[in-house]
Amino acid sequence: MADRICDAGEASGMVVPELDFFDEMVWPVPLSFAGAISAMRFEQGDVLYRDKVAYRALEDAIPKGLSAIQVLLPQRSTRGLGSEVPGDRRQSNWQSEVTVELIDLAKGRTEVRVLSQGKLATALFTGEEAWLDADREEPPLPASARDLHPRLEDSVGRFSGLAKTKKGSRFIFVVDLASDASRSKASNIEEALRASGPVERIDLSPAKAGIEDPGRFHPALTVRGLVMPKRASHRVLPILRKCLYAGGSGKAPESDQASDRFSIGRHGILQDLD
Repeated sequence: MADRICDAGEASGMVVPELDFFDEMVWPVPLSFAGAISAMRFEQGDVLYRDKVAYRALEDAIPKGLSAIQVLLPQRSTRGLGSEVPGDRRQSNWQSEVTVELIDLAKGRTEVRVLSQGKLATALFTGEEAWLDADREEPPLPASARDLHPRLEDSVGRFSGLAKTKKGSRFIFVVDLASDASRSKASNIEEALRASGPVERIDLSPAKAGIEDPGRFHPALTVRGLVMPKRASHRVLPILRKCLYAGGSGKAPESDQASDRFSIGRHGILQDLD
């Protein structure tokens, strides 16, 4: 996920920050916007640039064609539920209004437009600036991690061809990179598995994972495969159970009955490798 931004300043001894970006978004959206992406709500003061280089101070001439989008409204909040449209939070925010200023940095031109949060997000996801047209039809809300989970079986073949490990076990699950909770859960799973042996991690976009109609899914979603060499699934299952049971509390089930209620299939696919 990391992209290192380097220029002549680095050669002169200046400290140049490293930024992480969402890989599957055409506009370079830093991971620091995960909250906005998760809530489907950009707010006053958010600024997005068409080129990664603009996220650091531009000391030289502005690159030709460099543009930016600055959000003027809604006012900054906790990115909570919008009141404009009934329904769940993401759908409501997706359909709510956002006022943006389109900035041509090279030519010094600006234009203010009022459109939906969904159109702004879709323009960032796809790179198609035609979505910034207020008169264009509204885009559909991208499918979520919950929608992608039932399709995980379609990805098994792709992971089989990519993994270096041929014997052991594999756990395939969905990670929402825009969700703090999802990233934290994925990190806890991997750390717990690594505590008992090596782990090979493979991340695939829905398209690369072989999921049908991948464009309908949110671009922050990834299908993650963790491969555990020389460890059969029955050795891995207790570790996953401890990480995932009771909402990822990290507590092992207190009784055999509770253990029996745990279903790994609700969280991903665990399988032995031949």
